[in-house]
Amino acid sequence: MEADVAEGDVGVILVAAGRGTRLAAGRPKGLVTVGTGVHARPIVVHALSRVLGTRGLRHVVVVAPADEAGLQEMVDAVSAPAPALPGTPRAADGAAGPDPQGHQVVAVTVVPGGAERPDSVAAGLAALPAGLDVVLVHDAARAFTPAAVFDRVVAAVRSGRDAVVPALPVTDTVKQVTTDGDVEVVTATPDRAGLRAVQTPQGFRRATLERAHGQARGEARHTDDAGMVEALGGHVAVVPGDPRALKVTTPGDLQLAARWAGEDRSAGEPVLVVLAGLPGVGKTSVARALCRRLDAAHVRVDTVEQALVRAGLPAPEVGARGYAVALAVAADQVAVRRPVVADLVNAVPEARAAWEQLAEDTGARLVRVELVCPDAAVHRSRVEGRAADIDGHRVPTWDEVRGQDWSAWTGAELTIDTATTSVEDAAALIEEVCR
Repeated sequence: MEADVAEGDVGVILVAAGRGTRLAAGRPKGLVTVGTGVHARPIVVHALSRVLGTRGLRHVVVVAPADEAGLQEMVDAVSAPAPALPGTPRAADGAAGPDPQGHQVVAVTVVPGGAERPDSVAAGLAALPAGLDVVLVHDAARAFTPAAVFDRVVAAVRSGRDAVVPALPVTDTVKQVTTDGDVEVVTATPDRAGLRAVQTPQGFRRATLERAHGQARGEARHTDDAGMVEALGGHVAVVPGDPRALKVTTPGDLQLAARWAGEDRSAGEPVLVVLAGLPGVGKTSVARALCRRLDAAHVRVDTVEQALVRAGLPAPEVGARGYAVALAVAADQVAVRRPVVADLVNAVPEARAAWEQLAEDTGARLVRVELVCPDAAVHRSRVEGRAADIDGHRVPTWDEVRGQDWSAWTGAELTIDTATTSVEDAAALIEEVCR
């Protein structure tokens, strides 16, 4: 594998040139509004919001309808203020490089599409600047594809795959048919165990995608870019897709997408989950499970404190400094609209008040969770059975845990008994409150 691909920057071709005939909305599909109230945005804007969360992203090319009116509407739509979703600052005029705060800005440009989908993708590919070694092709109609799908595809390309598609197992029985007069008749029933319903974004090493388009130029038989790579004899890897990567095609799909838009809290304030609990109640296990569910940043005070010790700060002096650093790290994550799960003992009112103040200052939605283990035998067994998972970290003894000051968190949204609630169930309970 080439080193530049392993670490290469990412470009995305967001295809929004379709006319949306089956949607029957009277305008290009990408410009159809989905959602109501504060959640109401054109499909292309919902899609772009999620694309901007892709790790390593440097440039997005939006491929618009080729007619002058549709092209201008698309430029206006994506040039509006960036939706408040986890992602990267962007410049709608195509400028790249760092912003005044030093953040890497994602360039967003708009180009006219072609007569067929392959022509539109080729136009987007030609507009991507040099130096982007990983290219994703994404249908704007799959506007609610979660960020985790983008990251899975990018990771697979960087691992050495030439082409990668996200897909879901086929759950319906599929029949192969042929026409017989005025009806169709079944000719075969494929084994669905080996079938997958393919979605986007589809990811490629840039050289592979350019070679596939060059070979297939003028052909209309390919329905996706991975098919072009297959036609060259290339191998296409599959990673898990997601039900929310639905392609909005019919009015019924539009209704479902509108519900998703209304449910999406990330379209408003970011979520700040603050866990509190004595050592040994399972905070870190719950935090990790919750981060996987929310695609959130895990801010663990134990990690911060041990890093300060390794940097030369005497252990007895760490104290409140570790909490201050954890607050600062969380603030940076919330500032880019990324969900945060803070994992710390948080035993006293002053520490809890600091997190409540952070939420107020940043406009984050605060979810306070107190984790307890009232069964002393279970709690003691956990404490005495713990092994440090951070280099140099000393876990407390049972006597130290018992002697620690603790007061119930008045006003916490949830109090979870981890002696009777599994890690995944606890994470699910918190996720429900976050949604």
